[in-house]
Amino acid sequence: MADQPLTIFHVDGERGFRGGERQLLYLAAALRARGHTNVICGRPNGDLDLEARRLGFEALPLPFHFEFDPVSARQLARAAGGRVRPIVHAHTGHAAGIALVSRWFGGPPTVAHRRVVFPLRTFSRLKYQRMDRLVAVSAAIAAVLERGGLAPARISVIPDAIPTSPEEWRWVGVETPTIAPVDPTRRQRAREVLAASFGLDLTRQWIGTLAALSPDKDHQTLISAVPIVHRRHPGALFLIAGRGAEEGNLRRLIEHLGVRDSVVLLGHREDPGQLLAALDLFVLSSRGEGLGSVLLEAAACAIPVVATTAGGIPEIVRHRQSGLLAPPEDPPALAECLSELLDDPALARRFATAAFAILPGFGLAGVGDRFDRLYRALLSS
Repeated sequence: MADQPLTIFHVDGERGFRGGERQLLYLAAALRARGHTNVICGRPNGDLDLEARRLGFEALPLPFHFEFDPVSARQLARAAGGRVRPIVHAHTGHAAGIALVSRWFGGPPTVAHRRVVFPLRTFSRLKYQRMDRLVAVSAAIAAVLERGGLAPARISVIPDAIPTSPEEWRWVGVETPTIAPVDPTRRQRAREVLAASFGLDLTRQWIGTLAALSPDKDHQTLISAVPIVHRRHPGALFLIAGRGAEEGNLRRLIEHLGVRDSVVLLGHREDPGQLLAALDLFVLSSRGEGLGSVLLEAAACAIPVVATTAGGIPEIVRHRQSGLLAPPEDPPALAECLSELLDDPALARRFATAAFAILPGFGLAGVGDRFDRLYRALLSS
């Protein structure tokens, strides 16, 4: 029956909790609102496992010994047996390996999510060719998969999403969202909290980013742009939130460029909305980006955005319509975009308003509908 509920096993063995894991739970919440059962398969007592339980989802912890772990795959297949119209949805590359092996144990049909824009290697191509359906979060990723030899008919482009209404926020257990338009009182309060924690100057213009300290996010380009921005805006202060293996390299670059008083590494921030609320501009300097869901969060807070043209970013930010885009790995071009919006706050506000207007197209309900149709088409094929 078309309206019969499904059981979706969401598989993700990542050790931390980043954007992909948040997107997994957003999707599960949207599907739960449609009456489907969602089973979250993460590491035992890992960040995803604990957050899933907090939100009231059924959890099936798996050991995730390695990419094609037969122990995890067998547990997954056995758990799916006897459930109502089950589907295994792998949210990472390693999870796709376990989903594939689960079929050898009689597991249900499989869907693999692809969030990164990196070219497929031979081994990955062989793995994804054996999945029943593929989901790319952007047309840019779909093009990479097609160039890698995967059949376009098996690829669906479904973007990441964020809650865009009070009802959708309640689906994810939030009654008072901080990812929402910022009024002057809330902005001042958010700035005062950060200023007290890190000794920041409230009178400066705050430019911030929120992304893992990893090579693909290319914070080096952002830091290299700082001295160039300072030629026109010497008071600009740059805040980088996130953690990762690149922290040491970034600190060395900050010292080398002599911008220690103007670039602050904030570490991990539990509440992205609180950081976004404090900013004058948001910037994303990635050289590789599947879509950039943090840009949706910046838009939801009505914070003007500067980003690069990497990957799927232009599918969210329209250059000179809802933000400014610079080529990847180009500090002078990125600095020029930042300086232009610092020069012209009215233009920055117009871009932020235009970005906010596109958000309904990225809401949880719409994305839940699209996955519902994809799952049902898979089960009926």
